[in-house]
Amino acid sequence: MTEPPEDGVAPSLSRAQRRQLQSRSGRRQARQADGRLAEPELRGPPDPCADLDAAPVPTTEPERALETPVVWPPSIADSGVQEGAPLLPVNTPDVVVLASNELATDTPRSRRERRQTTRRKRRREASPRRAVVVKPVVVKPVDVTDPEVVIDLAAEAEAVVARPTNTRPPRAPRPSSAARVRFWKRTMPAIALVLMLTAGVGVVLRALGDEDTSNAAGPDRARVPEAETVLIVHHRPLFGNDFIALAGREGSRGSVLLIPGATQLDVPALGVGTLNEVPVEDNAARLANSVENVLGVKVSRTVLVDDAGLTAILGPAAPISITLSAAVDLLDHPVKYQVGAQAVSAAQASELLSGLQSVNELDRLVTASAVMSGWLDRLRDPAIGKRTLALQADLAPLVAAAAAPEHRLDTLAVDSISTGGGERFAVREADLADYAKRAFPAARLGTAGIRPRVEILNGTGALGVAQAVANQVVPAGGKVTLTENVPGFGVPTTQVVYYSDQWKSAAQRLLTGMGCGSLRKAGKEIGIADVTIVVGSDCPAYGRPGDGT
Repeated sequence: MTEPPEDGVAPSLSRAQRRQLQSRSGRRQARQADGRLAEPELRGPPDPCADLDAAPVPTTEPERALETPVVWPPSIADSGVQEGAPLLPVNTPDVVVLASNELATDTPRSRRERRQTTRRKRRREASPRRAVVVKPVVVKPVDVTDPEVVIDLAAEAEAVVARPTNTRPPRAPRPSSAARVRFWKRTMPAIALVLMLTAGVGVVLRALGDEDTSNAAGPDRARVPEAETVLIVHHRPLFGNDFIALAGREGSRGSVLLIPGATQLDVPALGVGTLNEVPVEDNAARLANSVENVLGVKVSRTVLVDDAGLTAILGPAAPISITLSAAVDLLDHPVKYQVGAQAVSAAQASELLSGLQSVNELDRLVTASAVMSGWLDRLRDPAIGKRTLALQADLAPLVAAAAAPEHRLDTLAVDSISTGGGERFAVREADLADYAKRAFPAARLGTAGIRPRVEILNGTGALGVAQAVANQVVPAGGKVTLTENVPGFGVPTTQVVYYSDQWKSAAQRLLTGMGCGSLRKAGKEIGIADVTIVVGSDCPAYGRPGDGT
């Protein structure tokens, strides 16, 4: 508030008074004070301060009431408030409208307060603002002649105006550089280690769960390696290998391939012959190697059975339902099997698979295919599969193939090459490659099923050299097509010779499989082989020199 002028000196004005003088209404009041503007006729509601010395003039413009300074009434002249100081104007008895966010004060602000006000104003201008709607304060009719009531209203108005407009929560302090270093060097490695341990424990628990499931559900869920296969061979001393089948499972597909025993091939150390002529005294190891050489598919297990053994492994599945497309007349049995669906015993199924018939080899395999199809259907039963594995555990790939969601039964694609001396078949290489890719993709030998033709030359004179080398070369991805002796023998060092650069890597794998020798490149191709292996005396694992030719 201002004090009366002394000695004609103008009193100092507060900030609110200076703003009021600068406003439009202030300038108007100043002109009225100078007599340059006639006082307008005011109309409106009765003034609560009607008992003051200067009676207000009514006005029809409500906004003019805000511009007319309010004069303290004589009844509160002793309250310590300067007479003539402006008050908060009142339009109606029920509504108090705040016209300013600052109140007039007698004491001017200090320089420090002005600096603080300036800083706060700059921070408000720099920070994003939110729109705040200030509703008019509605109060009950008050007696503005009471100084205590006016002071309380002024305090409440100041509290409303001083309420902050920016309600954003304070920003969290950024971590220090040392804290960030500790986070990346200690915390993150610890989290990664915990995740790895958790994943490892999960793998172990899942594996244990799978094993428990397989044991509970039976052998149809037996854990068989993805590329494992089993070669089933029935052998008769007088007739050789009259039933040969390869079975395995990969993913959701099981496959069984019937192989004609009259399929012709170059048997290492024996020359050209057929599969049913390959000796099986070594538990059919040479026969399995010969089948691998012909098919280009790895043989993981071999089950060699005779008549009694074949009947035994068929026993858990009996009776077996089969459907014959033609009548079957066995040469060594008076019973003739009729066309159509029928159930057979284990002994009957055994003689249908391997018995002598008056038909050719391929027609006999049609009957064998009907029996194998019925056997696979029965092996889908977990209890039957479990009893079968109890008799012969090496049949696990066959049981797994039968339990696959889909399984196929095929006969090796061959062409007849008979010349009057009995049946002989040659493999259709193109059809075989397509079949192996579909049925046994993970068990194929070579690089994506591509194998070099290999010639084996015995340069030591020892017996069984070619077969011993073939046992290592065929699983390493080679296809043995020719075996011979080196004239005069006496070769000191073993050499693996390739004729084209496209077979260099394959030749290196063959050398690695043998475990001895050196790699060489020939200057001229010979046409009958892609790789030639000359076995010398520096590889004693393949025979002792001087034991024969």
